[in-house]
Amino acid sequence: MNKRYRLFAIAFLFCFCLFGNLFLAKAQVDTGDVIAPDEEEEFSMDGFEEADDTVIKKYCNNKINNLNPTTLIGLSYDFMFGSELESINPDDSDSTFSYTSPISLNHGIRLDANIPLVSKSNIIFNATFSYWESRYNFDQVDTRDALALSLNNNPLRTATLGILAFKPLDEKHFLIFQAATSLNGNYSIGTYDAGEVEPDFGKMKYTASLLYGWKKSDNQNLAIGVTRTYRGGKLLHVPIFMWNKTFNNKWGMELLLPARGSLRYNFSAKSSLNFGYELEGQSYLLQNSPNNDIFATNNYELSKSEIRGRIELNKALSSFIRLNLQAGVAPAYRFDLANGASNDANEVSIGSLGLPMYFRIGLNFVSP
Repeated sequence: MNKRYRLFAIAFLFCFCLFGNLFLAKAQVDTGDVIAPDEEEEFSMDGFEEADDTVIKKYCNNKINNLNPTTLIGLSYDFMFGSELESINPDDSDSTFSYTSPISLNHGIRLDANIPLVSKSNIIFNATFSYWESRYNFDQVDTRDALALSLNNNPLRTATLGILAFKPLDEKHFLIFQAATSLNGNYSIGTYDAGEVEPDFGKMKYTASLLYGWKKSDNQNLAIGVTRTYRGGKLLHVPIFMWNKTFNNKWGMELLLPARGSLRYNFSAKSSLNFGYELEGQSYLLQNSPNNDIFATNNYELSKSEIRGRIELNKALSSFIRLNLQAGVAPAYRFDLANGASNDANEVSIGSLGLPMYFRIGLNFVSP
């Protein structure tokens, strides 16, 4: 046998032994035969360091299933129709007067912003801003009705700047804190010519709320707390109760009592219908324009509050844009004029607005 054939024979025998062993091993595994293991090598941990024994703390979040998404920026227009302003003097006055001024339209723009500043698993911290207008258009104004004249000449405005913090304590408990300052009144915006009113920053209003809550599950959370608020038209310190619950894929509720509450019906993940109410209100400083001597003082405050019963539609136009439509009635919870923000004894005028209908249309940029 020459050298070439010897090399070929050696290569053939090597391949036969290699693939033959692999084939036999595969056959033994496939037929259930146990392959005897080699002698076990003693395992030692001496070459390894201990892992970090720090426990990673888990926190709950502020969301539950099917909850209406948080509005980051919202722009809307509000319309209220068919009401009457009836101004009368208080019962203890020496003389009696009553004036009625029909209101054809009360309308205004609304801008709301909720901007995340810090968003971590252990804290969420947002800056909030809102600007609302309320412009009164009267069919006819009695020239003796000082309140109607003031509302007809200068719209009511409120500008609010605040903070909102969600602080989870662990997987089941959390805190919510809110604080804001508002500039409310019939002031003008821009240059202040004759007949216009400058804002009085010394009469700003301050509100705050604190809640302690429980994250029961991904379908339910609730909280209790206290608030300092002007939603009732005058300064109030009241307890508050929050309860958000999803019953199933279609129904749920969202409560923040006494401020608002609604029953939610989800058509899909991108649209919902809400049936409920919201208490809206502020105390507005009314000031004279330079050429108007209707009021003898610039210290009158209008305590204005409405209970808005409504049906609300939220529908996604894209991943982040939602159409918001509201319709309902807005009876006045409080509407009176006082020489001071919270002293009932100084009331000089009381207004009755009936049961007006209202509508709102807006676009909201929401969180994912």
